[in-house]
Order: sequence, then C-alpha cells, then structure tokens
Amino acid sequence: MIEKVRSTIEKYNLLEKGERVVVALSGGPDSTVLLEVLALVAQEVDLSLIIAHFNHGLRGAESDEDEIFSRNLSGKRGFVFVSGKMDQKKKGKGFSPEDFYRRERYKFLNKVAEEYQAQKIALGHNMQDQAETVLLNLLRGSGLEGLKGFLPIREGRYIRPLIEISRQEIISFLIKEGIPCRQDSSNEDKRYLRNQIRLELLPYLKEKFNPKIEESLAQMAEILRPEDEFIRQYITNTLKLPFIRRQQNQILLKIEDINKLNPAIRWRLFKILLESFNPAKNGFSFIHIKSLDNLAKKCKSGKRVVLPSGIEARCEYEDLILERKKDVFQQVEYEYTMNIPGSLYIKERNLTIHSEITTKEEFVSSSKNEIYLDLDKIQQPLIIRNRRDGDWFQPLGMQGSQKIKNLFIDHKIPRCKRNEIILFVDRLSVIWIENMHLNDRVKITAETKNVLRLDIVES
Repeated sequence: MIEKVRSTIEKYNLLEKGERVVVALSGGPDSTVLLEVLALVAQEVDLSLIIAHFNHGLRGAESDEDEIFSRNLSGKRGFVFVSGKMDQKKKGKGFSPEDFYRRERYKFLNKVAEEYQAQKIALGHNMQDQAETVLLNLLRGSGLEGLKGFLPIREGRYIRPLIEISRQEIISFLIKEGIPCRQDSSNEDKRYLRNQIRLELLPYLKEKFNPKIEESLAQMAEILRPEDEFIRQYITNTLKLPFIRRQQNQILLKIEDINKLNPAIRWRLFKILLESFNPAKNGFSFIHIKSLDNLAKKCKSGKRVVLPSGIEARCEYEDLILERKKDVFQQVEYEYTMNIPGSLYIKERNLTIHSEITTKEEFVSSSKNEIYLDLDKIQQPLIIRNRRDGDWFQPLGMQGSQKIKNLFIDHKIPRCKRNEIILFVDRLSVIWIENMHLNDRVKITAETKNVLRLDIVES
C-alpha cells in the first residue's frame, strides 16, 4: 500500500522536497494511515509535518477523545500538533450542516497553514470517498464538474495522497501494523445522504452489478478530469474575446457570437459568468443556465429573466446583459419598537406607521395600509423590523406554523426584495407580513375586546 501511495504522490506531483505540510488528522482510519505514510515519506524527501485536528464538538465526549487520541499519536511521532474547536453558536446561513462543518474545517486548516507557512495541506480522502462523491453528484444531476469527483491536488495546495487507495487496503494496513484508530459513530447516521450512499447504495451496486464499482467510479472520475480541464481552459480563452465586455456590476455579451458557441461551451460559460457575481461561487443550477440559454436563443429585445443573487439577465438589441441590481450580500437590518398609541417613522422605507387603540365596533377588514389586530393577544412589545433567520408565523385560518423564508419562496419574492418587507413581530413570532399575511393568533374574533389599529402612510 505504501508503494501505491508513493506512486500516487509521484504521478500527480503532490509533494516537493523540503516542503512544509499540514496533515489533517481526525483520528479515524483514513487520516491515521495518511499520517503514518507521510511520516515515512517525510524522511525520504525532507518534509516538515504539522498535525492539525479540528474538533467539531458534535459528539460530546467522543469528539474530545478523538482530539486526545490525535494529540497523543502526534506526540509519539514528535510532530507539532495544533487543534481547533468549532464555535457551536455559529450557524451556516445558506449551507447544509455538512457543508457548513466542512467549510469551518477548511478555514481552520488554512489558518494553520498560514501560521506555519506550509505549502501543502494533506487530506485523507480515499478511493471509496471518491466513489461516494461521484454518486452523490450524479444523484444531484451534476455535469462534468461534479462527475470528475475531487482532485488529487486542488489549487496547488490541497493534496490527497490516498485517492487511489481503497478503504479495505487502509483497514488491512492498520490491522497488519497493529495501529489503533478512532471510529466516528456519526458515520453510521443514515440521515445524511453520503452515509446512505456508503452504507446502502454502494454495497447494493457492488453485490448486484459490479463488485469493483468503487474502482470503476474512480476510473470514470479520472477519465473526466482532463476533459473537464480542457473545457475550463477553453472557457478561460473565450473570456478574453472581445464579444464579452465587463463593466461595474454588468457583463455584456454579443448574442450573435454567444449563439455560435457549442452548447457545452456556452452553458459552462454562462455558469462561470454567473458565479463571478457571487463570492460563494454557488447557488446556480441547470434550470438557471437553461433559462439564460433560452433567453439568448430567442433574442427578443426587452425580454428578461430574474436569477439568484440579485442578478437580472436581459436582451437589449444585439446584447445579452447580466447585471447584479444590488449587493444582496450586505443585508441592511432595521428594527424599531412601536409605541401604542403613537407614531413611528421607518427611514429605511420612508414610511410612517400610526397606532391607536379602538373597539371592535370600528373594525373593518385589514387592507394594504390599514391593519386591525387583537391587542390583548399581542405579546408586547410590538417590534417593526425586516426579516431574520428562523422567523416564523401562523398563517390566517391554519393551525400549524410556517417559516417566513418558505413563504417568500412560495410567493416567488426575489431575494433582493425580501429584506425590504416590513414585519410586525411580538415576543412569540411574526404577526403580520407586509402586503401578504396576518397571523391567525392575533386576528379579530367574537371574543376580541380591544383592537389595535395601525395605519401605514408613505412619507
């Protein structure tokens, strides 16, 4: 196995003599073998190893024991050991939990590499991890970029020396050498799609169709990598052509030239251009690329489509224009406390809200600018603000609750507009959403005694 890893390192030129390498060590089988192999290679090519362990803290004492194990293993080898722990109060906005944890781990590894001036960061991904990644992306409907899997070396920095080693080879090596390791119980949790693929789908495919399915998927990824790189390089050259012009918050494309491109090139070009507006380089799916492609093909001046991240695409005569209307990544939050009775000016919307207490006899159905609520059911103070993560309300006439985010999606409210919408909020939940909904909890009923009347006046 060690010879195979040496061959992989040489094949992809993963390491250079005298380099400083951060080794990501979780304490599990893969990273433990990674450390053992690199410890041997380090002596041969004069590497300096820094061992980095990131404690996610998701499994309580078990996570802490992983850290202790990793520290002791590194100490026995005489390596520098650095650990970090995730702040459990942090939340990943717009990311799945798995993706958020991965991003936090990479932040930590990059920080360690910077502190120790390391040239490489070694990761313990093996052949089965590659097969899982390819299947995961296949199920999501990915193109070449996803089906090529992860790379042996990425950005000239992140290396995967075990990418051509099977998990069985790793386990056999540990048993033969009598090397202990930790087992992550969360790997058995089938709530995560990757675990379902590893525990159910891969074994099924291996038994029913191909006993070497992992090798086949890894081989497919290896075949597709140079093809993906060829398209990527072609796009890089295409971006330099004169029919693509960049201005502030705008990209202008000559429709005639765009439509001459092969669809494979055109679609990838659209994806890269859209991602250039988004620091996270995500959020765009095939449906967005296809809608942009259809817009270019129909070529009707004045036609437009709204895309994620506040981007609008439109045709203007001979040009297809991509424009980000505003910086949606900087959310301006506002929040005011409403005096009852009293008046309140909302400067972010240039509106004034007047409140007064009245009786049920004077109640008329709520309208766009005039709202009636059961005062006694409001858990004061009454707050006037825009949305926050986790906001929810109880729709009028319904028993259950609904997240504000889902409501905006259902009503197709553009992301760039969602922060402008006024919400009335008490200590329990959102009770009114501008131009949309009233919370069932505060509606006027036969038992209502005191009515709160709110008038919204444009200033």
